[in-house]
Amino acid sequence: MQTPAPKLFPVYLMLLFVAVVWGANLVLMKITFGVMSPLAFNGVRMALALAVLLGFLLIREGWQPIPMNDALKLAGLGLVGNAAFQVFIISGLNLTRPENAALIQATIPVWAALLAGLAGWEKITPRLWTGIILSFAGVALVIYSTSGGLSLDSGSAILGDLLVLASAISWAIYTVSSKDLLQRYSPLRVSTLALCAGLPVIWIFTLPAVFSTHWDEVPLGAWGSIIFSGTFSIAINYILWSTAVLKVGAARTAVFQNISPVITFITAYFVIQEPIFLLQLAGGVVVLLGVWITIRQR
Repeated sequence: MQTPAPKLFPVYLMLLFVAVVWGANLVLMKITFGVMSPLAFNGVRMALALAVLLGFLLIREGWQPIPMNDALKLAGLGLVGNAAFQVFIISGLNLTRPENAALIQATIPVWAALLAGLAGWEKITPRLWTGIILSFAGVALVIYSTSGGLSLDSGSAILGDLLVLASAISWAIYTVSSKDLLQRYSPLRVSTLALCAGLPVIWIFTLPAVFSTHWDEVPLGAWGSIIFSGTFSIAINYILWSTAVLKVGAARTAVFQNISPVITFITAYFVIQEPIFLLQLAGGVVVLLGVWITIRQR
């Protein structure tokens, strides 16, 4: 049996770390949203993430001038992958069920593969498609086991699903489009400057909630969630994600996104005592099988 190239194991371990952090972060966010506004949470964690990234960038690489053409590309990347993604996902989650959103987000590898293939930047093989489809099927099984599947019970739910779909496509565009810039700039620089471009738009939607929040009443645990989410889920994970795109391509990177729902239900079991169902475990195995097929040597 073919196995992943040994030299790429560190990259895949890095992506596994990203998936674990994102999956666990969803549970922490769910708990935190019980004591504060999701918009306020998002506005503060994104600002913290930018502060962390800027600190890393200035310490490790310093500030360097960038040609106008690349600066415009970075701005576009930030508007799509940070501003549009965050606005679409937060707006969509307010209108649809979390289960719908999780299933729709599982299409990100599909969009990434389509975009990378159509642009001619990556060769999307039948084996890669098989792995992507299997990982999506595994996520669908996880969602179905707890909620009965996708629900379109109202017009607002349909609009919410469309917004979440727009967020999935936005993240796929960000993932695929970043590869060109990553040929010339470090993952740290690309992640930082893209967030610099996207954060002002995010603040337009979140600052009213930030200013109306009584921060002196926010519990210590919620602050911990903000720090974890901003530092690890955004700042560090964005660097690792971009590094993986450079090393293994957008499509193979994106498929690791589908491990996150598996981590979420495992974390929820231990942290908030949500039950685990047999179909969830089966779905998790299918997701991992899909990822394994995707990363095997060509």
